[in-house]
Amino acid sequence: MKQEMENSPAKSNVPIDSERNATTLAVQIRIREESNEAAGRSKPAGRVELHGAEKRSIQLIVLAVVLGVAGIYAGFHIGRGWAPSDDGALSQSALRVMQGQLPHRDFAEIYTGGLSFIHALAFRAFGVNLMSLRICVFLFFLAWVPALYYIALRFTNAIAAGAATLLAVAWSYPNYPAAMPSWYNLFFATFGAAALLRYLEVRTRRWLFVAGVCGGVSILIKVIGAYYVAGILLFLAFLEQSENSGEGSETEALNKEAGETQNSWPYRVFSVSALLLFLATLVHVLYARLSVAEFFQFVLPSTALVGLILVGERTAVGETRQRFRTIFALAIPFLCGVVSPVILFLLPYARSGALSQFFAGVTSSAITRSVELGLLRPASIEKSIYALALVAVLAAAMYWPDLQGKLVGAVFALGLVALLVKAATSSEIVLGVWYSAATLTPLVVLLGAAVVMAAGKRSGPTKIQSQQIMLLICVAAVCTLVQYPWAASIYLSYSLPLTLLALVAIVATARRQPGTYALAAVTGFYLVFGVVMLVPDYLYEFTHKVGRMSELHVERAGGLRINYAANFEGLTHFLQQHSPNGLMYAGNDCPELYFLSGLKNVTRDDGGAPPDEVLKALQSDDLKLVVINEGPLFPSSKMNSAVRAEVERKFPNSIQDGFFHVFWRK
Repeated sequence: MKQEMENSPAKSNVPIDSERNATTLAVQIRIREESNEAAGRSKPAGRVELHGAEKRSIQLIVLAVVLGVAGIYAGFHIGRGWAPSDDGALSQSALRVMQGQLPHRDFAEIYTGGLSFIHALAFRAFGVNLMSLRICVFLFFLAWVPALYYIALRFTNAIAAGAATLLAVAWSYPNYPAAMPSWYNLFFATFGAAALLRYLEVRTRRWLFVAGVCGGVSILIKVIGAYYVAGILLFLAFLEQSENSGEGSETEALNKEAGETQNSWPYRVFSVSALLLFLATLVHVLYARLSVAEFFQFVLPSTALVGLILVGERTAVGETRQRFRTIFALAIPFLCGVVSPVILFLLPYARSGALSQFFAGVTSSAITRSVELGLLRPASIEKSIYALALVAVLAAAMYWPDLQGKLVGAVFALGLVALLVKAATSSEIVLGVWYSAATLTPLVVLLGAAVVMAAGKRSGPTKIQSQQIMLLICVAAVCTLVQYPWAASIYLSYSLPLTLLALVAIVATARRQPGTYALAAVTGFYLVFGVVMLVPDYLYEFTHKVGRMSELHVERAGGLRINYAANFEGLTHFLQQHSPNGLMYAGNDCPELYFLSGLKNVTRDDGGAPPDEVLKALQSDDLKLVVINEGPLFPSSKMNSAVRAEVERKFPNSIQDGFFHVFWRK
C-alpha cells in the first residue's frame, strides 16, 4: 500500500493535469465502488471474518500438534545421558543459592549467576535432584516452541511453519537436554526476536522493552547473552536508516516543509564510528585465535551486515536531529529493558557491599573459561562446499520452473531418502550433511543481506519484509559466536535454530516459484536426519562413544539414566562412608561428586579452587576425605603437583575408582 502511495501523483515530481487527474480519480472511485458492490453480492456477510477465524483455527491446530510432537519427543530424552561436570556444577550452584549463598560473593560461580537462582526455584518446586533442573529447562523449551512457530508463521503458512519449527527442534535441545545456560540464551534470543517482529507490525515501544528484558535476562544467565544485545543494536541501526531512507520519504518531506537542511553528516559520523567500533571489538575478542575458519564463521557475517548498513547511508535522508531522535526512540526502550533485570539482580550485592566481588567474579570466570575452552576450532571454510550445495538446491526450488511438479518433487524426495539410508553406513555422508549445517550461517547472512539490498526494487522485498529479514540475520550472525572459543558439535545446536528461522524468512520472501515439493523434501530430509542420526549419537559427548545406559540409583539422581551408573553408585556410597563429618575436597573438575554424595566442599570453588586455598584447607584436621580427578577434560584442570604431594603425605589410605583417586584418613 505504501509503495503504491509513493508511486502515486501526490508523491511524484511529474507535472499533473488537474482536470485529467480529477476525471481519472472519479473513474477509479467508481470502479472501486462497483467492485465492492460485486464483492458484496458474491460473498455473504461475515465471510471474510469467518475465513480469518478458520485460518486462526488451522494455525492453532498445527501449533498444538507441533507442540505435542516436540514435547513428547524431547520429553523422552530429558532423562538420558549427562556430562558429569556440567550437571554437577549447575546443581551445586543451585544448591548453594537455595541455602542462602550469593554467586561470586560466597562461592565461585562459573556463569553470571542468574541461572543458579532459576535452578534453586526448580529444586524447591521439584526436589533436590538432577532431574529437577532438566524439568526446568524442559518447561522453557515448551515455551520456546511456540515462539519458533510464531516467527516462522510471519513468513509462511501454518504447515510450513510447523515443519520449520520441528526442524529447529530436531537440531537443538533434544541433542543435549541438560539445563545448560546456552539453551536459555537461545530461548531468550528467540523470545526477543519474536517481540521485535511484533514491534515491526504494531510499532508499540513496549515490545522494544520486552526484547530488551530478554537480553538482560540472557546476560544474567550467561554473559554471552550480550551477543544477542549486540545483534539487536545492529538491527536498530539498520531500522533507523530504513525509516529515514529513500527519495520522497515522509521524513524528507516534513524536513523540507520545516525549512531544515538535510545535513546528516554528524549523525553519519556517529553511526559509522559505532559500527566500526563494533567490528573492532569483535576482531579484538577473536584475535588470539583468529584463523580463516574463525573469520569465515564469526567475522564475515557481522562484517557483511555492517557493510550493508554503511552502503545504505547513500540513500539515507533526514536532518541529524531527526535521525538521532529516531535511533534514541528505538534504542532507549530496548536498553532500558536490558538493564532492568540486571539492576534488580544486583540489588542484593549492593546491599551487602559485594558489587566489586560480583563483577570481579564474572570477569575472571569468563576469562578463565575462554582460555580453558580454546581447544576446538569451527569447521574450515572449504567445508562450506556442502552448504553451497544446499543453497543451490534451495535456489533451484525457488526459481527453476522445471522443479515445481509433483513427479519431479517425488523423484527428488526418493533421492534424498536413498541418501538418508546410505548415511546409516557412510560416515562421509553424515559428515557432509553435518558440514552443510555447520557452515550455513555465513551463507545465510550473505544471502539475507543481498535480499535486503534489493528492497525497493520491482522484484525486491517490501520495506517491512527487508526489516524482518534484517532482524533475523542480525541475530543469527552475532549469536553464532556462542561457538567461540569452543566449537564442539553441540555448540552448533545452541545457535542453528536462529539461522534456520532466517533462512525460512529469506526463502519465503525471495522465491519466485512455490517450490513446495522440493522444499518439503529438503526439510523432511534434514528433520529425519536430526531425529535418526544426530540425537541418538549424543552430540555433546565427543570423548567416547556413549553405550548402554542404566538408571543411577542415588537419592539425588532423580531417575537419571547414564553410562557407568553402577560405578557412580558405588563411588558415591564409598565417599559417604568415609566422611564421618560430611566434609570432602573433590578437586579439579568433579563437582558431581559433591552433589551426589551430599558432602560439603571445604573450599568455595566446586570446580577446583586455587592451590593456595586448597593447601590451606588440607591443614584442617576435620578434613578426612579427598578425591583427585585423574582424567579431567581440560589440561588446565590437572591437579597441582604441590597439592598432590600434600594429599599423599597427609592421607595415607587410597583407592583408584576409574578416573577418581580417593584418599582418606581415620
